[in-house]
Amino acid sequence: MDFKKILFPTDFSESSKFALPFAVSMATKFQAHLTMVHVIEPIVTPVDFAWGTYNYPDIEKQVNSYAEDSLKKIVDENVPGEIETDVVILYGKPWREVVTYAKENDIDLVVIPTHGLSGLSHAIYGSTAEKVIRKAPCPVLTIRHPDVKFDMP
Repeated sequence: MDFKKILFPTDFSESSKFALPFAVSMATKFQAHLTMVHVIEPIVTPVDFAWGTYNYPDIEKQVNSYAEDSLKKIVDENVPGEIETDVVILYGKPWREVVTYAKENDIDLVVIPTHGLSGLSHAIYGSTAEKVIRKAPCPVLTIRHPDVKFDMP
């Protein structure tokens, strides 16, 4: 196997922070290009307008700015300079955007953290990592944070 393009999706969680060194290590070992991606889900407008009015374009701008700054900070603090790295912000459903990006950019490996949802939480929310594994056009390496415990259903 020769991985030249590695994709690392992050949601800035502790699980993502734990998984990052695995992506960096793989990029170093294979002298691969590392792309860090964060997916921003669209803001759903509340049905009950009695909550007050919100300036959604300003909120979206703040979320986008936070994501850009966070990605750049992660790269600056965690990725050695010899690894060619870029950051990408996508919009939509995380699993769908990660899979689409991997297909459109000929990604060789996706390194993705898992959050360990099980039981009712998994049934309601599903698993981004699971969907990426099922639909990605390339191998997917999943990394589970050691503090995340799996509960048998």
